[in-house]
Amino acid sequence: MSLRLAIVGPGRVGQALARRFARHPRVQWLGFVGTDPARTAAALARVGAGEVLLPRDLRRAHVVVFAVSDGQLAPAIATCAAASPRPCSLWLHTSGRFGCEPFAAVPGVRCGALHPVAPFPDPAHGDVVLEGAPAVIDGDERSLPLLQRLCDWLALRPLRWPGGDRQLYHAACALAANGATSLWAEAEAVFAACGLPATARATLLAALVGAAADACRERGAQQALSGPVRRGDAGTVQAHLQALAAGAPTALPSYVALMQAALRLATAAGLPADTAAAVAEALQRGR
Repeated sequence: MSLRLAIVGPGRVGQALARRFARHPRVQWLGFVGTDPARTAAALARVGAGEVLLPRDLRRAHVVVFAVSDGQLAPAIATCAAASPRPCSLWLHTSGRFGCEPFAAVPGVRCGALHPVAPFPDPAHGDVVLEGAPAVIDGDERSLPLLQRLCDWLALRPLRWPGGDRQLYHAACALAANGATSLWAEAEAVFAACGLPATARATLLAALVGAAADACRERGAQQALSGPVRRGDAGTVQAHLQALAAGAPTALPSYVALMQAALRLATAAGLPADTAAAVAEALQRGR
């Protein structure tokens, strides 16, 4: 038996999920519910299947996925719930900020959360990065087996939510993904300021960021740290600060903040107190 599935929200995440679900033999992909019919139709064309749905059409679905922005999640659920959901269907969302509480007022449905921990700059890229990515899932005992099956069909690796502060979890995700993207842009601008061409900048950044991520995964951040702060080389740090102030001043605050974080790691890893103090003083002067 095929599982009839619909998605509320034809944006980047919704389209990436739909592209995978539409190809799966166990899924009968129904289509999108959206607020703009033309945009929804365009999204379906990119997926290659499905219909423009109305909230009342969700009664046909065994699974309804809400792939909307955090601010639109509550109103989208309220609108769809007003059309009388299918009893015992599974309603889930893809937000990292929330657990099952957004569905508290929806009667008769199973509920869950499935947060794909992957970047979605566009639907096609999102479709690719879903392969093997982790997904944090949450739900009651009636929902978890189906949530795990959906992860399998999406080629995601499910991690059950252990409880805790959702806002801190989401902030950590933003630091890891958006922070890394922003750091790449900052470092690329500094490479450009020193005269490196674009191809060389991309090569160096990929090598440095990739090696740092690999080392952190293998050894932990504290043991992976290297460079002038880890060595306690206050003179090199001071030279960096002077060069940034003259040639790439917009990157100076990021450098200071990140090197202060690196100094905390270096101190925990055993950097002598007097050496750490010299680096801290240099960074303070560079603010």
